[in-house]
Amino acid sequence: MSTEAVVNNKNNNKNPDGGSASAAQRFYRPELDCLRFFAFLAVFLYHTFAHEADYYAARHIPFGAFLASAARAGSFGVDLFFLLSAYLITELLFREKEEFGTVHLKSFYVRRMLRIWPLYFLAVLIGAVLPLVDPNQKFPLRYIVAFLLLSGNWMTSLVGFPQSVMNPLWSVSFEEQFYLIWPTLIARARRASTVLLASGLLLVVAEIGRLVLLKYARQRHSDVEIFTNTIARLDPLALGIATAVILRKKQVELRWFLRWSCAILGASVWLLAGHYFHLTVAFMLIGYPAMALGSWLIFMSGFGLGVAPGWLRYLGKISYGLYVFHMLALYLVSKLIGGYAGSLGKFVIYWCLGLALTLVMAALSYRFFESPFLRLKERFAFVRSRPV
Repeated sequence: MSTEAVVNNKNNNKNPDGGSASAAQRFYRPELDCLRFFAFLAVFLYHTFAHEADYYAARHIPFGAFLASAARAGSFGVDLFFLLSAYLITELLFREKEEFGTVHLKSFYVRRMLRIWPLYFLAVLIGAVLPLVDPNQKFPLRYIVAFLLLSGNWMTSLVGFPQSVMNPLWSVSFEEQFYLIWPTLIARARRASTVLLASGLLLVVAEIGRLVLLKYARQRHSDVEIFTNTIARLDPLALGIATAVILRKKQVELRWFLRWSCAILGASVWLLAGHYFHLTVAFMLIGYPAMALGSWLIFMSGFGLGVAPGWLRYLGKISYGLYVFHMLALYLVSKLIGGYAGSLGKFVIYWCLGLALTLVMAALSYRFFESPFLRLKERFAFVRSRPV
């Protein structure tokens, strides 16, 4: 029987593009939206709180070492984003292959383009135009070209971050590279064990890659070279993939004690990794896997709940916009209040207004800019996920 016949038998409500899906087949875990917002919030803390204990000591703020470690650990929110993406993409592709007998690669790429590209390229445009208004913003042509080619993280790894509010786009480039390759492997894999083996190989490649990069990085600019390099950031992808394979068709019902234990242990692992974040062989071998492990523990603390407060689901739904716009919002608030250096009161205003403006910008973006593309994306879905 052809794939088209299978599709028609499964669901008579055929989409105009040839895809097919029904509400009954929708796969949506609302608790993962909560984790998306937590991942954003961690990154927001990283970009707003000081990373050095001396900063807090000079202002007589207690627990300076802890706050500095927590601020540095906030950067690992991107690891949680990566893990969530790898888990969801792998799970959805497995479901599509199981239900329809194949992975429809063309439809997959159309869905990813409609989900990621509109806001991504809008952000690149903002990053390119902003230096014309403010010379302190730097987004050189070579970065613009690299980000347009979805390889901005490679440019960042080679040269460093530009002085731009759109620096966070490096992680979107990284995820797009994953989306480009991974579906083909799922489509060709005959057994789930093959996919599990591939996840293990990703861990090995990441470890070797970091050790090779470390020797080179010591002669160059900073840890940014490794942190934004695709080869060095495969650990959370590997754990997300392995989780999707191992937990397929399993009902996860963790007791609250275990969930809280996972959350606390995951946050503790992040804190330790943030405290010891240095360009050393030990951190390359242990620290980066620890960042991914902490993300996995936090992921498991919510996985399988099946419920989440409506407001948290909404914040998770707009988390892409939150992530993309937060540095622009912080930049605008800083301009509005004239900076906050040396003033704790001004910092509180900066932080609160920055978060509020980020929420407003992301909500408006989702409602008026992203949603039309997301509704179009639904037409190309074979296994529907979160409703628009």
